[in-house]
Amino acid sequence: MEKIRTSVYIDAAIWKRLREEAAREGMDVSELLEKILREYFGEIPVSTEELDFEPIDLGLRASRLVREMRDEALSRH
Repeated sequence: MEKIRTSVYIDAAIWKRLREEAAREGMDVSELLEKILREYFGEIPVSTEELDFEPIDLGLRASRLVREMRDEALSRH
């Protein structure tokens, strides 16, 4: 995996907390930040294979379907 070096501006209190948490977990700040970003974005798929599926028409708009699925998942907790 290729790594890049970058600069960002971040609130000092957040940076302090990030450093403290990284130390607690025995990681360096870069590792923890990358872990947080991967969790936020999800793992980036490395496969370039085409997906083989047939789309289905549920008669719903995607946003409505997602909202219903989310509500259903929340009601189970």
